Amino acid sequence: MSTAQEEEQHLRECESYIQTHRIQRLLKDCIVQLCVSRPENPIVFLRQYFQKLERISMT
Repeated sequence: MSTAQEEEQHLRECESYIQTHRIQRLLKDCIVQLCVSRPENPIVFLRQYFQKLERISMT
């Protein structure tokens, strides 16, 4: 397989992963919450946001 073909295959696999795990939706929701909340420390907010999602997904 040529380098261009390998890159194309990798891109397709990446797109599939993103669709399968609904990454775009997760990030969009996160950014909306970040903009609504406008926390002093966005890094802490993001950490807490994803920790909450993790807890919810484990139940």
